Amino acid sequence: LMAHPNANGFLGARGFAGGIPHAYTHIARKFYNKIDKLGLHDRIRMHEYQREGWTFHAKGLWYYPPDSKLPTMTMVGSPNFGYRSVDKDLETQITIVTRCPELQGQLHQEQKNLLDNCNSVNHQEFDKEERKVPLWVKMFVKGA
Repeated sequence: LMAHPNANGFLGARGFAGGIPHAYTHIARKFYNKIDKLGLHDRIRMHEYQREGWTFHAKGLWYYPPDSKLPTMTMVGSPNFGYRSVDKDLETQITIVTRCPELQGQLHQEQKNLLDNCNSVNHQEFDKEERKVPLWVKMFVKGA
């Protein structure tokens, strides 16, 4: 679960900051293509949060074991997994692993509530004209 560019607080910002939503799109597309190439769409699904007038900074990750309708693990917080976030910035996240059916049900419901304002990511989404990533952003992301 990630922010749609329209829910990114940097959308329309001046200078390099304005490229941040495009950078997320570029990275997400590369990840989507890898999932596609490996045939993992049945195990990994990508969704983008988009709600009129809202921004979305959190990211979501839930693990559902095979043949389970409830998650056994989730990550809470605003984790970024890049070098800067891991080694430089102060960001907080916690991983919850549980076998408690009540807590699993609550985690599942929270995910469902978030997904009510999401769209599934697919090739058509990335092919939209407004999702075209400027060349300078692609070059910057590759060098980062």
